[in-house]
Amino acid sequence: MVSGTDVAGRSAGQRAHRLAKLEALRARGTTAYPYRWPPDATAAGVRAAHADLAPDVRTTDRVRVAGRVELIRRQGWLTFATLRDRTGAIQLYVDSSVLGPDRHAEFDDVDRGDWIGAEGTVMTTRTGELSVCVEDFAVLGKALRAPPPEHAGLTDVETRYRQRYVDLEVNERTRQVFRIRHAAVRAIRRHLEDLDFTEVEGPVLQTIQGGASARPFVTHSNALDLDLYLRIALELHLKRLIVGGLERVFEIGRVFRNEGVDTRHNPEFTLLEAYQAFGDITDMMELTEGLITAAARAALGEDLTVRYSGHTIDLAATPWPRKRFADMIAEATGAPMHPAMPIDDARAVLDRLGIPYEASWGAGRLMKEVYDEKVQHSVVGPVFCVDYPREVSPLARVHRDDPAYVERFELIVAGFELCNAYSEQNDPVEQLAAFEAEARAKSHGDPEAGDVDLDYVRALECGMPCTGGLGIGIDRLVMLLAGVDSIREVILFPTLRPEVPGTGPDGAVRPLVAPTPLPAGSTAGPDGAATADDAGTAVASVVALPSMAPSSGPVPAPPPTARTHAPAVRVLAGLTALSGVLQLLTALPVVHERLVGRGTAFGPLWVPVSGAVASVVVGLLLLLLSDQLARRKALAWRLAVLLFAVGAVAHVVKGPHPVAVALCLALLAGLVRYRSAFRAPADPPSLLRLLRFVPLYLAAVLLFGLAALWAERGRVDPPLTLAGALQTVLAGLVGLDGPYSYGSRFFAAFYPAALLALGVVGLVALAVLLFRPLAAARRPHTEEDWAHAERLVHTYGWDTLAYFALRDDKSFFFSRDGEAFLAYTYIGGYALVSGDPIGARESVPRVLDEFLAMCDERAWAPALLAAREASMPLYASRGFSAFYLGDEAVIDCRRFTLEGPGRKGLRAAVRRVGRTHRFRLVAETDAPPALVDQLNAISARWRGKHPERGFTMSLSQDVRGAGADPGFLLCVAEDAEGRPGGFLRLVPAYGPSFGYTLDLMRHDPDAPNGMTEFLIASTAAALGARGVARLSMNFAMWGRLFADDVPFTPAQRAARWAVGALNPFFQIKSLHDFNAKFDPEWLPRVLAYRHRADLPRVGLRYAGAEGFLALPGLGELLVPKAVGGVPAPSAPERRSAA
Repeated sequence: MVSGTDVAGRSAGQRAHRLAKLEALRARGTTAYPYRWPPDATAAGVRAAHADLAPDVRTTDRVRVAGRVELIRRQGWLTFATLRDRTGAIQLYVDSSVLGPDRHAEFDDVDRGDWIGAEGTVMTTRTGELSVCVEDFAVLGKALRAPPPEHAGLTDVETRYRQRYVDLEVNERTRQVFRIRHAAVRAIRRHLEDLDFTEVEGPVLQTIQGGASARPFVTHSNALDLDLYLRIALELHLKRLIVGGLERVFEIGRVFRNEGVDTRHNPEFTLLEAYQAFGDITDMMELTEGLITAAARAALGEDLTVRYSGHTIDLAATPWPRKRFADMIAEATGAPMHPAMPIDDARAVLDRLGIPYEASWGAGRLMKEVYDEKVQHSVVGPVFCVDYPREVSPLARVHRDDPAYVERFELIVAGFELCNAYSEQNDPVEQLAAFEAEARAKSHGDPEAGDVDLDYVRALECGMPCTGGLGIGIDRLVMLLAGVDSIREVILFPTLRPEVPGTGPDGAVRPLVAPTPLPAGSTAGPDGAATADDAGTAVASVVALPSMAPSSGPVPAPPPTARTHAPAVRVLAGLTALSGVLQLLTALPVVHERLVGRGTAFGPLWVPVSGAVASVVVGLLLLLLSDQLARRKALAWRLAVLLFAVGAVAHVVKGPHPVAVALCLALLAGLVRYRSAFRAPADPPSLLRLLRFVPLYLAAVLLFGLAALWAERGRVDPPLTLAGALQTVLAGLVGLDGPYSYGSRFFAAFYPAALLALGVVGLVALAVLLFRPLAAARRPHTEEDWAHAERLVHTYGWDTLAYFALRDDKSFFFSRDGEAFLAYTYIGGYALVSGDPIGARESVPRVLDEFLAMCDERAWAPALLAAREASMPLYASRGFSAFYLGDEAVIDCRRFTLEGPGRKGLRAAVRRVGRTHRFRLVAETDAPPALVDQLNAISARWRGKHPERGFTMSLSQDVRGAGADPGFLLCVAEDAEGRPGGFLRLVPAYGPSFGYTLDLMRHDPDAPNGMTEFLIASTAAALGARGVARLSMNFAMWGRLFADDVPFTPAQRAARWAVGALNPFFQIKSLHDFNAKFDPEWLPRVLAYRHRADLPRVGLRYAGAEGFLALPGLGELLVPKAVGGVPAPSAPERRSAA
């Protein structure tokens, strides 16, 4: 049983209504699923037989027609329905006076999408519409799911592929594409049969990978206990039949290649291969021209001009041009290449062109790489590219004029290969050598290389005549003839990833299907309000908290917190810092004498000097450790205990100094007394520690050095100066003498040694802070982490920022029950959570509490970035305060319109751009490679030298095209020539009110004014037509400060003035005003922090994480780095591998 609302507007209520009608049929003793009901006429046949019938004529010709009901409407005593069968559509005319009132009432229970059979007479209405006057009818198949609305159709790309049955039902264009496919394949068969070719069938399961260079699928036969390959080509078995004497053979069949999926590649596809004895590639060129023109004529008629990807291609202009492979490379790149050229020269060409290659490739393979990257995609054609390098064509015959080449051609049309043909190799010795070279390549790791097919060599040894062979990709041919740019459009059931649990397959309102049952009492709509449906129910706010959100109801109390001895920790940390300063100062002889009087030193001079130097080092280290003690770090506690013990001994040795010794022992006792408070582990390594260490270290060293010289100024020669003192201190850190001599023998021994010791300590600390980050990293992501996080986002990711949790630079923290998580990064003592936690209602407070417990354990300061203000009741109950950041603008796509006086400026901008550009909505996975390159070029021009920004509200990734997340949409504005002028990329926002969030918004700097308005307005309208509820646009900072009817406090007035001053540089108010054009709903977001002192520090780190700090050095330190491990699902290496 399916619940919820699906993308075509079919609700659970509609399904229940149809089920009730089905039960009523059964109660009357009528089946809605009969075994047989044979019609005797078709819609097209009726129209052909009565094409000349005048208006308002009733005939006595009786017909039985059957099909699916497309439209149905009642007008008084009459009902009109449109019935579609395989040949077309015809109207059904239902009159109570003919059918009877009771049966008419039963007919009115028929729904759109039902299959029915109708019997009656042919007639025309007063308007001349040819109809069947229904005298009897039967329901032949009751549809429990309604088709998409007739005015909207089925436009979502992925749904059309997954639910091809619905696609064929509602989209005439889809039916047309597959009629073209059928006509083309039938024409190819007839053409080959007319030339006396025999159609055969080869095996799909093969013991040897061969016939092409491709990665195969491998399966296992249990009966034979044998690994088998799904065939990657038809070639080798067909040529065995040539050996057997069939002379002319062909096969049209499925082949399978375990390679990338994009607009021109599907793992399984249909291939034509034909082989003709006594021929060569010249004969294959003539055969190719005949086959393709025959297919085009059958599919398109006599006009063989096709339009594809903005190109006009004349297929009738045979013979098509022939161009040599090497000449095409030279024309496109200016680089003359030859398979026999020195390998270093060939590699230099690829280096100059920026094309990567492998060390094992020869010159011929390198030429093929240049051709693939720089030549083929720009060829319009049709053009025969002839004479390929021998290295990349092991099954072709050596060229009769140049042995470095083979006799092979590819037919290139609109940038892709349509046909591949050879003069086939029939020399068994040469063929065996080529197979052995392939096997060596496979042993060295080439996954596309084949094995030695000894049986095929044996067949050649039986004798094969000179033979020409060709292969034509049927799917690509149909793409060309139908003018579609994705191979999935021409395959009835293309290969797709399984649907993610908890989502529908497309881009409209979806049911929420959790992997575990949702909490009792939860509803599908926000705050219990219903979403829009066909009955016109009131539409809920697109920014309201859904009932799944914890803050939409009573907030659960936080768990009791463990005792942390916070006051004692702060006191001990402060006294440790004070002790460090005193130890630096009390090491000075003059200061010591004034504090505790002259003491008697133990032993020779080096003993008190050593004690004094140790005291200085201890003081410096205590000063540096004090902030880590304040954060309850266990390692800092252990070091402080050791340092106080060493300090006490040092004070005894150098003096003794009873006050200093007592202070050290007292603090040592205090640390031992409260040792249970210092349990926090060390922080992850960060270069930000340098920002604290360097100034503190320099301040401590200068404090000691300058104070010591000042205290000894009466016994320093020459007289003390500031410049001389600075020179002495800084030079002393590296063991160099300054310009002074000292009258005190103790000071002369102690002071340089202390400075050198401080320098050594500083160098060691600097090295630890500098190089430790290079050796340590956060826990890397695993495949299980991504799968877990993706499941929760798809199931519970109702927030518009939820998808951005799936970034490589965020760590994941999962609740113990596995039903909630949050994404965060650690920067300099602060755990910054991106957005709100994601998960089941009862699990979100749990994951928050568990995360806060981890932060307390590690002495991290937590903060939530860009959290919903409406979620603050939960966060406030955990001790957080809110700092208002601004408002996210969310369009209600169901109500969006350009009409009305308030939209005049927006309407004018949209129409101005619409005169020169058209709007195109496409799934990113179906974007052609050329379009992907154009969009990324627009992004590069848009950004200029500025880095990509984003952390909480974007993915910060270029357009990927094939292999991207199937849920991503591209909204493109194209000019008359098909060139994009701007685009948006949208990522899904799941949950009961399905929608999309704007990830990228780019336009060409030379695009007409109003391009962004055109893109957003067109996108909102297109999504609204598909039933999508919401579109999150942009985030406008501090929008409340722009209100004119709100009394502001003095602080708010100052902030309003500051925002106005910053607006010319950051477009703060300008962005808010731009968003307001679309009359969005505003979703306030806040920065949630725990302590007032944290706010400026969190703000600095937040600005750095988003990429707004362009300060040299500092900005990069605040930008989160990739966590590592398994890449994100949207990363190019993951998507391409998939």
